[in-house]
Amino acid sequence: MIDGDRCRATLGKKLLPSSIEVRSEFLNLQNIVAVGAHFAKLGVLSIDVDGNDYWFLERLLPSSPELICVEYNASFGHECVTVPYDAAFMRHTKHSSGWYHGASLVALAKLCSSFGYGLAAVSAGGGNAFFTRSGSLDAQTAFRECTLRNALSKTSARQQWETIRHLSLIKV
Repeated sequence: MIDGDRCRATLGKKLLPSSIEVRSEFLNLQNIVAVGAHFAKLGVLSIDVDGNDYWFLERLLPSSPELICVEYNASFGHECVTVPYDAAFMRHTKHSSGWYHGASLVALAKLCSSFGYGLAAVSAGGGNAFFTRSGSLDAQTAFRECTLRNALSKTSARQQWETIRHLSLIKV
């Protein structure tokens, strides 16, 4: 487990089994390659960094994890987009809503497909996608809005998209 927040890393060390290595480190494209190289084989790769998720996943996919869990940004709806890479990305600094971060489910599915992975599941509340070598779900039809985000903001993914669509995005 790697977390940029020291408090969470300390808590992880206390709560997780000693067989799980826990580090406090803010990841970027330069040091994330070392993470993949540190492990001979990855079982589960879970990425939820509220920003550079797409770019980190792209760098770590060559390490061939068995299962991938990655957060997708439901506010991007069915668009095939990601935010540009920024080593110091902080979603609330980029836009006060916090809705501008990460990548769409469609963009992540396209990236994973290029490495031989298919979409296997999407969390019931929306926001997390699971990819395996045998996954075969269509990202467009499997997409779910993030029920927690919608409830907290009293908006829909469509309304969120209209709020952030003018910001810098990369079509993938």
